[in-house]
Amino acid sequence: MAETNLVTHRKVVGNKVAIIFMHGFMGDVRKTWGRFPDLLSADARIRDWDIYSLGYPSSYWMDVLGIWKANPDIPAIATTLRTAATLPPLHLYGSLTLIAHSMGGLAVQRALVDDDTFAARVGHVLLFGTPSNGLVKAIFSRFWKQQLDNMAENGTFVTDLRQRWAAKFINPPAPFKFCVTAGDQDEFVPRRSSLGPFQASMPHQCFVIPGDHLSIVKPETAANLALQLVFTSIVGEAAAAGPGNAARVALEAREFHETIKLLEPSQDQLDRSGLVQLALAYEGVGRQVDAIQLLERNLATTDAMGVLAGRLKRRWWVERRRADAERARALYAQALELALHNNDYAQAFYHGINVAFMDLAFSDRPEAARRKAAQSQAQKVLEYCAQAPVEKWRLATEGEAHLLLGNPADALASYQAAIATNPTPRELDSMYQQAIRIVSLRGDAQTAERLSLIFER
Repeated sequence: MAETNLVTHRKVVGNKVAIIFMHGFMGDVRKTWGRFPDLLSADARIRDWDIYSLGYPSSYWMDVLGIWKANPDIPAIATTLRTAATLPPLHLYGSLTLIAHSMGGLAVQRALVDDDTFAARVGHVLLFGTPSNGLVKAIFSRFWKQQLDNMAENGTFVTDLRQRWAAKFINPPAPFKFCVTAGDQDEFVPRRSSLGPFQASMPHQCFVIPGDHLSIVKPETAANLALQLVFTSIVGEAAAAGPGNAARVALEAREFHETIKLLEPSQDQLDRSGLVQLALAYEGVGRQVDAIQLLERNLATTDAMGVLAGRLKRRWWVERRRADAERARALYAQALELALHNNDYAQAFYHGINVAFMDLAFSDRPEAARRKAAQSQAQKVLEYCAQAPVEKWRLATEGEAHLLLGNPADALASYQAAIATNPTPRELDSMYQQAIRIVSLRGDAQTAERLSLIFER
């Protein structure tokens, strides 16, 4: 029987994020996961994550309370996890990723509903074969095993967990990225238990992969679907801006949630800087509708207009609603006019470059006319930039303007200077995505490749 312990698979000085594996019923801190931790360690995309496994006692032997020692029940295992997170070496990590199998996923969920401070440090939760809705078969053995009693379908533990989870992490949504996975041959934990509690509220976060209850967490190669789900969840879109960026994104996500927690209760009294911070935090955690609604109610300043236009532009780029594109272009143009009237060239270059982009990307005019309009506006933007202080957004905007004007060498030089200012993950992603959209619209594959190289760091 394994003792409670923390196994270190990888620890690198300076890393600020960590992955913690949790095994399940009758599992083992090392054997349950097979090559999973090693295959993760070998991938450069998560080189900035340290990797651990947390073990605890679990066997099929009878618990005889008060006479022999008994395996800890799930609430106690959850407390073990929360305690370990407050002690060396886990106490200094800014963001934790929790990967759990079977009953370990119940312990993870219980730890999250029990402790808001712990939940605030968690960036990702991935559950494999977890009986979140309990197990019918556990009912028949519940009287001689505490862990089985906790897993019984409709039992006190599961019923309480589901009610508390729904209240905390369904509406409003969880402050972490969440993924649940079932095995297509898992007879021990049926899909109605592993996926059932989440399919209605978060269907896009529920997955089925090949394998039975044990094999789904024992990948043999890097191509394994369970491994790829972990990579996709952790790295996501951050991979486009370099492997190291994903860890910074995980840390920044924690800051977004803290910003929302701080500013949301007083959103009707916020100054313009606070409104923009809250709107960007909403978008950073996927609450785009809330960001747009907040800004719609507060359009008194050019920066609020610009942030709202940016949200509408992003939504148009994905959903292609004509009204979003038209409103975004009109807001940028209105904000540009006000910025020029106030001689605010830092605002003027921001709004001006977006007017140029919308002229190129969204218009009923022929392509030649769209390019000419965008280039005319881009030339003006360079003039605005020349009258504004040198900082990351001016440099990135000069890069965009040069791309629109067909000057790739000048554009790449400007982007390299912008990257050298060490922008945040959100800022870096914004720069990269906008640049890629422009070269895509211009059909410049060679410059797209060169952009990818300088943004990967």
